[in-house]
Amino acid sequence: MIRRLVLLFVLAPALAFAQTPASAAAKDVRFYSEGVQCYGKLFLPAGFSATGKVAGIVLAPAPGETAASIEKYGAALAASGLAALTIDYRGWGKSGGFLTLAEPVRWDDRLRFSQHTAKVRITRKRLVPEHQILDIRNAISFLQGEPGVDRARIGVWGAGLAGGHALVVAATDSRVKAVVAQAPVIPGKDVPRKAFAPNAEQQAAMVQQARTGATDMEAKLAMAQYYPFHYVDAIPKTVAVLQVTSAQDIAAAADWFVKNLG
Repeated sequence: MIRRLVLLFVLAPALAFAQTPASAAAKDVRFYSEGVQCYGKLFLPAGFSATGKVAGIVLAPAPGETAASIEKYGAALAASGLAALTIDYRGWGKSGGFLTLAEPVRWDDRLRFSQHTAKVRITRKRLVPEHQILDIRNAISFLQGEPGVDRARIGVWGAGLAGGHALVVAATDSRVKAVVAQAPVIPGKDVPRKAFAPNAEQQAAMVQQARTGATDMEAKLAMAQYYPFHYVDAIPKTVAVLQVTSAQDIAAAADWFVKNLG
């Protein structure tokens, strides 16, 4: 499995991208993930035209971070001729949160749509990899709909645990043609591939969540069942995968994207 992950070391001083390079333009955008409006910032290369076809990259931040933390990388990719979309996951940054009813509401199944006034609860800062992976895939769909972006040349860049997300997306979504995982966290290497068997504490939390709708162990439960390493073998051989060790490697990663999505 490891043979398919290329490791790149660049012995060079850290590159500073404090501002969007003059050659790149940026705009705020909104996309939807399961009905929740999510935020993204789209960086476009110099000379970008709605009638052209440039490769597009979705950049996913490490869980707990937001699009603002990776804007410098989006700008650097755009400076290399790529359209780059940095995103906020649902419940983080400028994206909307998870809505649930905070009081009983009566409805009629004979009506597909109905209008009510009710109190709602907005939950934010959830750490559920499954949700974040879906957000990345919906961001891909948004980027494919951007005039001037070639929907056949899509890549994903992920940092930290989102590097693991990127590998899962590459293994499960054939639209992805290239992946860069920066300092990735990829759980599952030494974990047998078998059904999840919760311990007593996890079982209690699962029961609590099912019976009350909430548990303070949600993130721990989600992570206990998340093993992106198990997906590595499922990545098609036609998908290019690169692992970089730090932010210093962004210039090399940009060139690599250009080469593999050219």
